[in-house]
Amino acid sequence: MTAQYTIEYVNSIIEVHVSRLPDRQSIAQMWKDIIKASDEHGCMFILGVANMDRPLKLADAIDHQAIFLEAGVTIDHRIAWVQLNPAAYERTQLVESVLLNRGLVNGRLFSDELAARRWLDRRG
Repeated sequence: MTAQYTIEYVNSIIEVHVSRLPDRQSIAQMWKDIIKASDEHGCMFILGVANMDRPLKLADAIDHQAIFLEAGVTIDHRIAWVQLNPAAYERTQLVESVLLNRGLVNGRLFSDELAARRWLDRRG
């Protein structure tokens, strides 16, 4: 099963909504599409809201380092990512740790969309 996602430019933010269970291929394509939208709109602020059926596979979580590099995600992108499914939150937290520990992302993981939006609004 591959991810279903939408990407929209709303109020100076690239908003991404993800459902189902992303596999490595669909995750990589999603991030390429996100960065393409970011480039098209000249917008470095990304809000992702995921409600995945179940957690990412461990290998896919760890592989986000390569996925982000392939897609062109940089430290200049400010990413607030929300995982709404509590069962998938811990594995998504691993993704955050991998990316932060390698200095590849300016972002945070949230379980609440409002908190993510507030963090993203503090753009300074």
